[in-house]
Amino acid sequence: MFQLKAQAKVNERTSNTPDIVSALAPYTYSIDQLQAENTKLQTELDQYQRGAAAALLADTRLKRTQLLAGSVPVKGPGLRIVLDDSKKEITNKEEVNNYIIHEQYLRKLVNALWNSGAEAIAINGQRLTALTTIFCTGTVINIGSVAETPPYVIEVIGDSDKLVKGIEFVEKFELGLDNYVDVYGITFKKDIVTEIRLPAGKVPTFKLAVPVKEGN
Repeated sequence: MFQLKAQAKVNERTSNTPDIVSALAPYTYSIDQLQAENTKLQTELDQYQRGAAAALLADTRLKRTQLLAGSVPVKGPGLRIVLDDSKKEITNKEEVNNYIIHEQYLRKLVNALWNSGAEAIAINGQRLTALTTIFCTGTVINIGSVAETPPYVIEVIGDSDKLVKGIEFVEKFELGLDNYVDVYGITFKKDIVTEIRLPAGKVPTFKLAVPVKEGN
């Protein structure tokens, strides 16, 4: 009798095993589903992160290109230079050109400023870009396509110490502006400014020039 009862209990546990497996089957399937979904989400997250990194890089490059092209407003410390014609009375025997500001003054100063690390330049509120020209027409100086009259205010963003040192040779030896100030009374002033705000430059319209693709 004892043996019969023990055998019955063993048979009872054995007979219940398939029922347990069947009961756990739905949960096992759910776990597999969750693992597959987790793998899918992780893949999507990796793709998103790669896309976000690429978008950030593209945005950084775009902003740098806009800064280089002068197509966005900027602000920063720098230098303000003012040039103006002389207010002295000119006699008939004197050379009038000694008393006025010429376009070569602006050109040489601007070139010296670029060479000294200027990051942005404007003349009379007009932002200079790679396509900006400075030339004289009669009694006015054209900055790009705009005719400007004195005083000419050159505003520059950059390291002010480097900018001041960079134009010293031009102002003293190439142009002799110090002498023109003392003898003929023209205005040439330099002021270090803690913050200068410059507008965006004009964006040119290209009709014939197109970008060259890689490999072409």
